[in-house]
Amino acid sequence: MPSADHERRDALPVGTVLREFTIQAVIGHGGFGIVYRAGHNELDLTVAIKEYLPVELAVREGATVQPRSGTDRKDFEDGLRRFRDEAQALIDFDSHPSIVSCRDFYRANGTAYLVMAYEEGQSLAELLASRESEGRPFTESELLAVMTPVLDGLARVHAAGVLHRDIKPSNILIRRSDGRPVLIDFGAAKQAAAKYTKSQAPYTEGYAALEQVADTGKLGPWTDMYGVGAVMWRMVAGGNRPWEPPHPVRVELRSHAVVDDTEDPMPPARDLGRGRFAPQLLEAIDRCLRLRETKRIQYARGLLEVLRAASHQSPSAMPAETRDPPAAGTASVRRGRGTSIAPVDTVSRGANPRVGKVKVVLAVGLGLALATWWSLGSSWTNSLDMEFVWIPAGEFQMGTPMHVGTDYDDETRHTVRISRGFWLGKYEVMQREWGAVMGTNPSKFLDCGPRCPVDGVSWEDAQAFIRELNERESENGYEYRLPTEAEWEYAARAGTTGIRYGELDEVAWHSGNSDEATHTVGQKRANAWGLHDMLGNVSEWTGDWYGEYASGSVTDPHGPSTGSLRVRRGGSWFSYARYVRSASRYGYSPSYRAYFIGFRLVRTK
Repeated sequence: MPSADHERRDALPVGTVLREFTIQAVIGHGGFGIVYRAGHNELDLTVAIKEYLPVELAVREGATVQPRSGTDRKDFEDGLRRFRDEAQALIDFDSHPSIVSCRDFYRANGTAYLVMAYEEGQSLAELLASRESEGRPFTESELLAVMTPVLDGLARVHAAGVLHRDIKPSNILIRRSDGRPVLIDFGAAKQAAAKYTKSQAPYTEGYAALEQVADTGKLGPWTDMYGVGAVMWRMVAGGNRPWEPPHPVRVELRSHAVVDDTEDPMPPARDLGRGRFAPQLLEAIDRCLRLRETKRIQYARGLLEVLRAASHQSPSAMPAETRDPPAAGTASVRRGRGTSIAPVDTVSRGANPRVGKVKVVLAVGLGLALATWWSLGSSWTNSLDMEFVWIPAGEFQMGTPMHVGTDYDDETRHTVRISRGFWLGKYEVMQREWGAVMGTNPSKFLDCGPRCPVDGVSWEDAQAFIRELNERESENGYEYRLPTEAEWEYAARAGTTGIRYGELDEVAWHSGNSDEATHTVGQKRANAWGLHDMLGNVSEWTGDWYGEYASGSVTDPHGPSTGSLRVRRGGSWFSYARYVRSASRYGYSPSYRAYFIGFRLVRTK
């Protein structure tokens, strides 16, 4: 690392004007750039400005930055393009409250500058150190309150095809204004430099996966999940006094232990947190920290599912006496005093005592006042233990954009408004549920098990099931139906606009990965609204007749009033990938049965 004197010489001096801003202080410095605090020359506005300056590739001469040599120019310019890509990514993520936002990007002085929101607060690293020095390590509810919003933001990042690659406590900032954790330092530029020189590899020892430090393995969302696991391990280990210091062990040392057939030098979370944290949470942490990338929890959404299971209640309030600011000498961008906020406010839906919580607003102090417990989706369970998820009202673009291809002329893109929210089955109707209602099982794949989707049912068969279920549930005041085609696609997309709501193999069983059979529901990643297997596994009947879409904008469409074919959606284990899309639609006779067709239900009241 450069010395402090070298850092000061590399930085632009205080008072330097960068467009409409004037530099006030240097607040961060690394191998790839310098971060300044700057004030607007006309407005009462403070920002953070990140300057691209990779120390091994470039030097500063006056205000100008230039490559060290002609041989470094290509690497410098490639990194500069990645720096621009970082700005674009952060602008695209601007609406997410747990991702640092980007205000502007411009080129000057032979380099480039990224203007970001100036986030005052305290880093998780500082918070952990201060808490542990006082003998008050993190509790499970506090861990969940930090990591749930971070993971939700990270899932958004991964869905856009971006990796963070340096997740660690010092890159999680607890914002002073609202107490929300914010993921910072998306170093896209350093990702390019890592290809050319190992000394510039963008990782932090203890938080980096094996594929980041070795020449083997493939980088992907699972790489970030190792860093997430290490952060959570750090929060657990800080409360286990025999483990000192409470920092993750370098992955190289762990790998050598495997080769030497000796004990892993990093004790598992399940041992360090036993009795203080839920076993399933500790097991998830250890899964994230597996050396082989294919054995880890692969995506942020998968870990969010575990966090949902680990906490069905609001986290307990954090002690208010921890609101003192951090010790003097810490970086000003991460220094901050905690903010007290509203008391717990829970809202539930439905009369069933098993209705899940919709939103929990926390009372949290200590510079960790998390304004809102991230909404994880409301759920409701009926007398057959069929789980339903609340789908909010909204508007979306239904169908396939023209640029995707010309083979889908029955998928014309148009605006649809869903005026009222509704309850939709979290899973496809399972064999056990069909058997409980109908006393039979028409499925071909009986060996798949009771939690596999019922298959081999026609649209008419689905209606017979609904009639029986409605009679059974009438004493509880509940009724069910098939979703309309618009409701189905709206719920499947869950706010996404692409071909699918995630990578194909990540979200769906299809002909390329299914081994020509159905699979237990819920194994593939849910969409953003908590629905599993909307794509693949079995294709799903809807309530609509098949026909052309209405032209123009429509509200709560129900398809044609008559017809000869009913619509099924979503593709199946039998489908080629090109048919496993959010917009794919098919018309089949209501009496048609096939071992790749099933259904899911809407609860109407």
